[in-house]
Amino acid sequence: MRLEKVNEQNWRKVISLELKDSQHSYIESNAQSLLEAAYDTSLVWYPFAVVHDSEIIGFTMIGNYNPEEKWIWLDRIMLGKHAQGKGLGTDLLNEIVTTITENWDVCEIVLSVTPDNESAIGFYEKFGFEWLDQTDPANGEKLMRLRVDTI
Repeated sequence: MRLEKVNEQNWRKVISLELKDSQHSYIESNAQSLLEAAYDTSLVWYPFAVVHDSEIIGFTMIGNYNPEEKWIWLDRIMLGKHAQGKGLGTDLLNEIVTTITENWDVCEIVLSVTPDNESAIGFYEKFGFEWLDQTDPANGEKLMRLRVDTI
């Protein structure tokens, strides 16, 4: 599995990825995320296609890097519905963490999660994310962090 920058050749495949119907309320569409990356430039987003066996199966977006406090935001992480349930999520998150630690000087990776997304919460907790006593003011989601300076 690898991350590939979203570009002129792959963006259409990225936005064509579909979630399960029950997941739409948990994450913005990939098209909306790419628009955010293109036009919300103050946060400097890095959108990536998730490639497995030469096929784009998912999407992730990293950014809003804070070099003083040494954290970065994992803003989006998704696998298309056809790639879910195959044990690829942990591999993807490992690849994201590796990409982040190789490219940014960070101690923490921060993300937000919808409080009723029990599947994602369990996945993040099992991976080692812990709850912060904070809520994202933009959307009311609860914040979690992964300390990468101890990995």
